[in-house]
Amino acid sequence: DQDHKIMVLHLGSRRVLAGGIVAAAASWAPAGLARASCDAGMGIVNLEEVRKKAERMHRIYHPGFEFPEWSLRLIKDPESFERLAAAVTVYYREGDSEEEVMDVATFREPVNIAMGRYYDAKALGEAFGYSHGAYAKSSRLKLMPNIAIYCLTPMRRGDEWTEAHVINVIGFAFDSPQQPDYQYFLPCREGDAKWNELVARSSQMWRYIFQCARDKRLKRVYLADVGGGAFSGGLDSEGPGYFKLKDQSLGPILREFSDIEVAQLPRIPDFAFSAEGRKKLHESLLVNAWDPWSMVGNGNAKDNSLDGFFGRCTAMALLCWPMTNPWLRCQAVKSMY
Repeated sequence: DQDHKIMVLHLGSRRVLAGGIVAAAASWAPAGLARASCDAGMGIVNLEEVRKKAERMHRIYHPGFEFPEWSLRLIKDPESFERLAAAVTVYYREGDSEEEVMDVATFREPVNIAMGRYYDAKALGEAFGYSHGAYAKSSRLKLMPNIAIYCLTPMRRGDEWTEAHVINVIGFAFDSPQQPDYQYFLPCREGDAKWNELVARSSQMWRYIFQCARDKRLKRVYLADVGGGAFSGGLDSEGPGYFKLKDQSLGPILREFSDIEVAQLPRIPDFAFSAEGRKKLHESLLVNAWDPWSMVGNGNAKDNSLDGFFGRCTAMALLCWPMTNPWLRCQAVKSMY
């Protein structure tokens, strides 16, 4: 449909995939696989092809783990979808490889909970050319880049709707010995090289949040314990522990961005529809604790983590995935290490 073809400032290299997503071959992936690029260029976005990709991914999840079906309908409203999609920003550390940054953003597993994969890996490979996430390229010697993705998203509770500013931030995963982060950092002790590196990388993660709030002119951050809870099990048993990491890594960032208000993130989505939330949401940044492997929302309705609660009530799975959002852009952030 010609009405669904829109000229836009577009993601990158001049080769266009079906669905209008500009791509280049991933360095780590099988021959013929393609990925989005951070570089701006001009292209045609065919929203019908974007919709087909979204529906294909939706079917690949195991039943009950998929992102909300209503988010698929958003793509059928070109004006609303483009407005929201164009606001999405991938934050990454200055100096990291943009190719690897976009690999991590693009090659996402539908669900990965403590290295349990609740999706059809064969179908993912047939549909998109990969079966496991790009974080698999990490090793005991080198980790793939840590990124964050900002999104202006619809948020739903029953028949109530609103919009929210959310940044999806990835904590370091110590919930399974199979996790690359676990193998790279642990065991460690306070003051040793691995601990100091973990503190610096965690400061980088917190910086994404506050840099984003400043960029988007938001006066308040509702902060979550990113990397805490189930994610921190190994760090608590084989390292100095999560709360020591949070104290040492977040403190310098709070002092640097002292002009931004900070509060603890309330329950999602209930807060967004409370009296306080309705008053403050438009000027606040909500923080989601994301995962290095999965689509935003991870296991959604069958995932009782913060990511799951965000996923089941928003359209972030589709808005934050380069395969279904050819408008998203990248922004480098000052390096902390």
